[in-house]
Order: sequence, then C-alpha cells, then structure tokens
Amino acid sequence: MNEIGLGQFIKNVFDYSTGKQPAQQPGKVANENFQKAQSEALRQLNQTVQNITQNLVQQQDILYTQMQLKELSNIERSMLLKNLFDFPENLKDIIAFLQTDSKAITAKELQLLMTQPLDISKLLVLLQTHGKTALEKITKMITIMNQSGIYNTQQLKEMSVLINACIPANDASAAQVLKSFMLMYLPWLPINAAAEFNVVSEGSEEKKASPDEDSIFIYITTKNYGLVKILLYKDEGSFNIDVNCSETFPKEKFSSAISVKSEDSSLNLKSKIVYTTRKEADPQKNETAKVEFSKSSKITPQLLIIIHSLIKIVMEIDSQGSLDETRKASL
Repeated sequence: MNEIGLGQFIKNVFDYSTGKQPAQQPGKVANENFQKAQSEALRQLNQTVQNITQNLVQQQDILYTQMQLKELSNIERSMLLKNLFDFPENLKDIIAFLQTDSKAITAKELQLLMTQPLDISKLLVLLQTHGKTALEKITKMITIMNQSGIYNTQQLKEMSVLINACIPANDASAAQVLKSFMLMYLPWLPINAAAEFNVVSEGSEEKKASPDEDSIFIYITTKNYGLVKILLYKDEGSFNIDVNCSETFPKEKFSSAISVKSEDSSLNLKSKIVYTTRKEADPQKNETAKVEFSKSSKITPQLLIIIHSLIKIVMEIDSQGSLDETRKASL
C-alpha cells in the first residue's frame, strides 16, 4: 500500500497540479479568496492528521490514497511542520506569544514589546518542548499507518528528520536557535535543505564595519538574478533599506512589495529604497537559492519580522522569474 497523500488534501483546495502555489490575482477580492482557500486547506490538513493519530484510517481511505500524490510540496511540508509543533501559521503570532508570555495586553504594550530584544532562552525552550511533542506525534502517525496497512511512510520519516533539525541543543548559540526557528517559517526555500539557510555570526567583516546594533546584512543567492545583498538599518526610529543587486533584478516589483509592507505602522519600515546595481555580462544561474543574514546584537521581534518579509519578497520574485523562464522555454 502507498502512504496517505497528505499533500492532496491541500492541493484540492489550492487547485494546483504542479506542486506550486497559484499566482494571486490582483485586487482585494482575489486576496480574500486566497486567504479563505488557505484557511480551508489548513483545516483539512488538521483533520487528516487528527484522523491518523486517532487511528480512524479506514480501508476506503487506504484505497483512495493509492491514486494520490506521494510527496508533499514545500508549502505543504511547512504547514504540516508547524501543525506538528502546534505553532501558528503566522510568524508574528508566535513572536507575540513569546514576548507576552501568552498574557493579555493592550496593543500599545505589544508594540513596545516588539521593539525589545527577543528572549532567545524562551525560544529555545519553546522549540525543545514543542519539538519533543512533534516527534511523538509523527512516530505515532507512522505506527498507526503501518497498523492500517500503509507501509510506505517515507515522507513522514523525512519529516522526522526535519523536526529534529528544528530542535536546538541545550548549548545552541543564539544564531543556531534563530536558524532552527526560522526554518519552519521559510516555506519558499527547499525547507529540507537547512544548509542553504544560515545565520551569520557578528564576526563578519561587513558587520564590523557597521557597529549599529539595529543593522542587518541579508545575503540572498537567487536562482535567476545572482546575489541580492540587503542592508537593513535603523535611522531616526525607522528602518531603511539599501539593496545591492544585478541590473536584471526586478527592482520595481521589490519596491512595490516593500511599499505594501511599509503600510504596517508597527514595522516602522520606510518605503523608499536605495539601489546600487552592478552590471553582469552573463548573470550566473544557480540551481538552488541560498539565504544568510548577519545576527545583530539586538534581535527584536520587529526586526525579525522585517527580515522574514524581505527574504520572502526576494524569494517570491525569484520563484516568479523561474516560472517565466519555464514559460519562455515552452513557447
């Protein structure tokens, strides 16, 4: 028998056949429809996981899954990972939980906490305790599926490896804890390739040249546009963005996405961007994307959310570039 095709439950809702999230249509209505579809996908995934863990797998379910897709896409893998950790889908929600110790506070109090240093020790404990529970869940799922006559559980075994990668050791550095945490909130990367995402120590040469504790360098090696280097720094209470990129990088798309993010007043992010472009005779194509960012001495929730947003924007632009290249090649 084949394994339960967890990915299919999400694919039926997202309505995509290539394992990629469909392009969103512009406009408020389209965005609302997409959010509803995403919520429904998560609901179905939660129900599927619950059925498996409660040993409610029926013979008809096993027969049905013989025709289903065998592998989870990166988006589905990320959703399942956070589900197993019992983490919210939104990065901002889990950070708010950490900063407030789950206590009810006012919006003004939360905004103040978002500018205070993130308590890495709390994050370490959270990842370890929830990670242990996640491993127990996945082990139980595999056992129950085997008892139900489903023996090919390779995708769940791979998920066990990923869960372990997100559980930092007791003596883990702050950079390692941040990396473990960010892994499950970067579904646009090959999430099982942890080596392609790294938090650089403060000892880098560029970090030494920028002593401001509220400054961060982000290095994104894209598949289509080469290296995109972003300097995020704070000036007069707001965060500025300097981008060093190739001439081929779609600066207009990046600026437009940043403009939307800057509307969130809690981020204090300026929409004006300074670009430094470099001419490349033949921009290098990379098989995989790679992300690094330098760890500031003062990582605040606000800063972490902005870093997360910047990486996401660049990776989505790069992903769209790959789709465009594929379409051109098929013409």
